[in-house]
Amino acid sequence: MKRTEQVTLTNMCMVKNGDKILVLNRTDPVWPGLTFPGGHVEAHESFHDSVVREIKEETGLTIKNPKLVGIKQFYDHNNERYLVLFYTANKFTGQLHSSDEGELTWMTESELKQHQLAYNFDHDLPLFFDENLTEHILDGKRDELF
Repeated sequence: MKRTEQVTLTNMCMVKNGDKILVLNRTDPVWPGLTFPGGHVEAHESFHDSVVREIKEETGLTIKNPKLVGIKQFYDHNNERYLVLFYTANKFTGQLHSSDEGELTWMTESELKQHQLAYNFDHDLPLFFDENLTEHILDGKRDELF
Protein backbone atom coordinates (compact mmCIF):
# COMPACT_ATOMS: atom_id res chain seq x y z
CA MET A 1 0.00 0.00 0.00
CA LYS A 2 1.48 3.31 -1.08
CA ARG A 3 1.55 5.90 1.72
CA THR A 4 2.36 8.95 -0.37
CA GLU A 5 0.41 10.80 -3.01
CA GLN A 6 0.58 13.89 -5.19
CA VAL A 7 -0.86 16.86 -3.25
CA THR A 8 -1.34 20.53 -4.10
CA LEU A 9 -0.85 22.76 -1.05
CA THR A 10 -2.47 26.18 -0.88
CA ASN A 11 -3.60 28.74 1.67
CA MET A 12 -6.22 31.41 2.16
CA CYS A 13 -6.35 34.12 4.83
CA MET A 14 -9.16 36.22 6.24
CA VAL A 15 -7.50 39.49 7.19
CA LYS A 16 -9.56 41.39 9.77
CA ASN A 17 -9.52 45.06 10.71
CA GLY A 18 -12.07 45.54 13.50
CA ASP A 19 -15.43 44.40 12.11
CA LYS A 20 -14.19 44.63 8.50
CA ILE A 21 -12.79 41.74 6.47
CA LEU A 22 -10.49 42.07 3.47
CA VAL A 23 -12.21 40.53 0.45
CA LEU A 24 -10.75 39.76 -2.97
CA ASN A 25 -12.97 39.94 -6.07
CA ARG A 26 -11.15 37.40 -8.22
CA THR A 27 -10.85 38.04 -11.94
CA ASP A 28 -9.80 34.46 -12.74
CA PRO A 29 -12.39 33.02 -15.17
CA VAL A 30 -11.91 29.54 -13.65
CA TRP A 31 -12.85 30.65 -10.11
CA PRO A 32 -14.33 34.19 -10.17
CA GLY A 33 -16.14 35.96 -7.35
CA LEU A 34 -15.48 37.10 -3.83
CA THR A 35 -13.07 35.15 -1.67
CA PHE A 36 -10.09 35.79 0.61
CA PRO A 37 -6.54 36.27 -0.67
CA GLY A 38 -4.10 33.39 -0.71
CA GLY A 39 -2.23 31.06 -3.02
CA HIS A 40 0.14 28.13 -3.43
CA VAL A 41 2.77 26.88 -1.03
CA GLU A 42 6.12 26.77 -2.83
CA ALA A 43 8.57 23.85 -2.58
CA HIS A 44 10.47 23.85 0.74
CA GLU A 45 8.38 26.79 2.04
CA SER A 46 6.72 26.60 5.45
CA PHE A 47 2.95 26.99 5.59
CA HIS A 48 3.38 30.10 7.76
CA ASP A 49 5.84 31.71 5.35
CA SER A 50 3.65 30.89 2.35
CA VAL A 51 0.55 32.62 3.73
CA VAL A 52 2.57 35.69 4.78
CA ARG A 53 4.15 35.85 1.30
CA GLU A 54 0.88 35.34 -0.58
CA ILE A 55 -0.95 38.03 1.41
CA LYS A 56 1.94 40.44 0.81
CA GLU A 57 1.93 39.70 -2.95
CA GLU A 58 -1.83 40.03 -3.36
CA THR A 59 -2.57 42.89 -0.95
CA GLY A 60 0.62 44.75 -0.05
CA LEU A 61 0.01 43.93 3.62
CA THR A 62 2.44 42.06 5.85
CA ILE A 63 0.36 39.98 8.25
CA LYS A 64 1.57 39.15 11.74
CA ASN A 65 0.83 35.94 13.65
CA PRO A 66 -1.55 34.25 11.18
CA LYS A 67 -3.65 31.66 12.97
CA LEU A 68 -4.52 28.34 11.32
CA VAL A 69 -8.30 27.92 11.71
CA GLY A 70 -9.14 25.10 9.34
CA ILE A 71 -8.44 23.04 6.25
CA LYS A 72 -10.33 22.14 3.10
CA GLN A 73 -9.60 19.07 1.02
CA PHE A 74 -10.90 17.91 -2.30
CA TYR A 75 -9.68 16.09 -5.41
CA ASP A 76 -8.88 18.14 -8.50
CA HIS A 77 -9.59 17.32 -12.17
CA ASN A 78 -6.54 14.99 -12.18
CA ASN A 79 -7.97 13.12 -9.17
CA GLU A 80 -5.13 14.46 -7.00
CA ARG A 81 -5.61 15.73 -3.47
CA TYR A 82 -5.84 19.52 -3.08
CA LEU A 83 -5.48 21.08 0.38
CA VAL A 84 -6.32 24.64 1.36
CA LEU A 85 -5.06 25.82 4.75
CA PHE A 86 -7.37 28.49 6.18
CA TYR A 87 -5.88 31.29 8.29
CA THR A 88 -7.03 34.46 10.00
CA ALA A 89 -4.93 37.50 10.83
CA ASN A 90 -5.89 40.70 12.63
CA LYS A 91 -2.47 42.36 12.82
CA PHE A 92 -0.75 43.75 9.75
CA THR A 93 1.38 46.57 8.40
CA GLY A 94 1.77 48.08 4.94
CA GLN A 95 -0.26 49.86 2.33
CA LEU A 96 -3.19 48.05 0.76
CA HIS A 97 -3.10 47.63 -3.02
CA SER A 98 -4.89 45.32 -5.44
CA SER A 99 -3.01 42.89 -7.68
CA ASP A 100 -3.58 40.94 -10.89
CA GLU A 101 -5.69 38.55 -8.79
CA GLY A 102 -8.48 41.14 -8.48
CA GLU A 103 -9.78 44.15 -6.60
CA LEU A 104 -9.71 44.32 -2.80
CA THR A 105 -12.48 45.67 -0.58
CA TRP A 106 -13.11 45.88 3.17
CA MET A 107 -16.55 44.44 4.08
CA THR A 108 -18.41 43.28 7.13
CA GLU A 109 -19.34 39.60 7.37
CA SER A 110 -22.97 40.40 6.53
CA GLU A 111 -21.97 42.51 3.51
CA LEU A 112 -19.76 39.70 2.24
CA LYS A 113 -22.61 37.20 2.39
CA GLN A 114 -24.81 39.47 0.24
CA HIS A 115 -22.42 39.40 -2.74
CA GLN A 116 -21.56 36.87 -5.45
CA LEU A 117 -19.03 34.54 -3.85
CA ALA A 118 -16.55 32.32 -5.65
CA TYR A 119 -17.91 28.82 -6.32
CA ASN A 120 -18.40 26.85 -3.09
CA PHE A 121 -16.81 29.60 -0.97
CA ASP A 122 -20.06 29.88 0.99
CA HIS A 123 -19.32 26.35 2.25
CA ASP A 124 -15.84 27.42 3.40
CA LEU A 125 -16.91 30.53 5.31
CA PRO A 126 -18.14 28.72 8.45
CA LEU A 127 -14.59 27.54 9.16
CA PHE A 128 -13.45 31.16 9.42
CA PHE A 129 -16.27 32.18 11.77
CA ASP A 130 -17.07 29.08 13.88
CA GLU A 131 -14.23 27.95 16.13
CA ASN A 132 -15.93 24.55 16.56
CA LEU A 133 -15.35 23.73 12.86
CA THR A 134 -11.93 22.89 11.45
CA GLU A 135 -12.37 20.85 8.29
CA HIS A 136 -14.28 20.97 5.00
CA ILE A 137 -14.27 17.77 2.97
CA LEU A 138 -15.53 18.09 -0.56
CA ASP A 139 -15.61 15.19 -2.99
CA GLY A 140 -18.05 13.50 -5.33
CA LYS A 141 -19.84 11.81 -2.44
CA ARG A 142 -19.89 14.43 0.26
CA ASP A 143 -19.62 18.09 1.14
CA GLU A 144 -19.23 18.11 4.92
CA LEU A 145 -17.94 20.38 7.67
CA PHE A 146 -16.37 19.00 10.83
